[in-house]
Amino acid sequence: MKISVFFLGVMAVVLMLPVLMVSWFFSEPHFFALSMGFVFGVCFLCVLSFLMHFCIPNVFQFSIGYDCVLLVLIWLGTSLFGSLVFLLYGLDITWVDAFFACVSGLTTTGAEVFSNLSVLPHSLLFYRMWLQFLGGLGIVLMAVTAFSSGGGGVSRGIKFDLPGPVVSYSKKKPKLSDMAGSLWTIYMLATVLCAVCLRVLGLDWFEAMCESFSIVSTGGYNFYADGVNHYHSYGVKLIMMVFMLFGSVNFLLHYQFFFLREYFGYVKNIEMKSYVMLLFVVVSFFLVVVSFYSMRYDPVDIVFTVVSMFSSSGFMVTDLSSFPPMLSCVLVFLGVIGGLSGSTSGGIKIIRLQYCYQEISDACRLLLHPRLVLSNPAVSVGMSGSSVDAKVVIMRGFITAFIGFFLLSIFVLTGLGLGFQDAFFSMCACFSNTGVFLSDGSAFSSFPATVKLWLAFSMLLGRIEILAFLVILSPSYWSGR
Repeated sequence: MKISVFFLGVMAVVLMLPVLMVSWFFSEPHFFALSMGFVFGVCFLCVLSFLMHFCIPNVFQFSIGYDCVLLVLIWLGTSLFGSLVFLLYGLDITWVDAFFACVSGLTTTGAEVFSNLSVLPHSLLFYRMWLQFLGGLGIVLMAVTAFSSGGGGVSRGIKFDLPGPVVSYSKKKPKLSDMAGSLWTIYMLATVLCAVCLRVLGLDWFEAMCESFSIVSTGGYNFYADGVNHYHSYGVKLIMMVFMLFGSVNFLLHYQFFFLREYFGYVKNIEMKSYVMLLFVVVSFFLVVVSFYSMRYDPVDIVFTVVSMFSSSGFMVTDLSSFPPMLSCVLVFLGVIGGLSGSTSGGIKIIRLQYCYQEISDACRLLLHPRLVLSNPAVSVGMSGSSVDAKVVIMRGFITAFIGFFLLSIFVLTGLGLGFQDAFFSMCACFSNTGVFLSDGSAFSSFPATVKLWLAFSMLLGRIEILAFLVILSPSYWSGR
């Protein structure tokens, strides 16, 4: 079956209906504008559906061979539709800021373009969190769950939509298209459980639900201007750490545990063990350095900050620039690394870091023993299978493309007027989907429009993984179609 741009119209309704309900519940003056936008969206759906089924049934459709272009178009189209909702509020915001805010939400980056959250209505605060919830596991994965009969291009697109090399370590080898509904079930139940825990700790239901959208998706949008510190609660920080870690773990491992009853999947997974070990080492390092220099930091805040950055969530309880420069850089680089593949986290992913380490180790061993026969580095990091060589090529291609685009972006951003430091750290924040910007006082809201557009583009490339975008630029991709 074919998938068409009709899905984008459906996504427009999905994006707008919950925020419309919240606006009605709080009797906000923006309800009328949102209602008109919603009615327009429904009418657009009806007209588009009529044209596609009776007048020009093949013009707006792609066959299953166009999985990569479908992935890019769905993310870009949803971002454009979603940015219209920001404009309906009549706030003092440009279309560039609206697009940046929507992309930052959908990609779970959490880079903030609003300088004052206290002036935003309840429905818009909800909408920002709602975007992160929808983008957490991926829009294509949600499409497969909601329209399970779609199959074809969307089902194949799941492997591109889940961040990182998607590898199932289960011996039962379930198909990703069959797991889609179960993965979203785990994701939604974790969100609800997080909201219940926050409600027990004193948040009202609206705060708890909005915060849980951002926490489990490892998004990083704040509900209040002072962020997590607004609640003055160690319990809230603890719950957030637990669910940030849950979101940063491969959801295929969650699926193995809860649905396949393979209870030792977490323990046996090489990537998971490396993640836990590296997290423990970094937390210990921070605590030792802080105590050695007699710095006045709360140990809970230190652990929270490390977990938040390593999971690419980006929630901050302490200003990143208040740390010594070395510790600040360590935190930024943790965000660039990110969590596990197949999670809601951004970044390069632990499995690719393992692969790089294995490549360096093998190179050093070959220098010492030129005739040494080495195993495939992909096998060493747990990526076994009949297509191991292909996985190695893809892994190398991603790392090369990631570094290349990062350096290109710094060149472009400095050409657009940013200083080198702002260009470097803004790319660390956006391309890794972490959202935390280490700067000397600048903020995303103060950047020129061209810079914001490039950073929004970088967030999309970081979320859908840059190789999927580069594929559709290849002439060979289109020549065979």
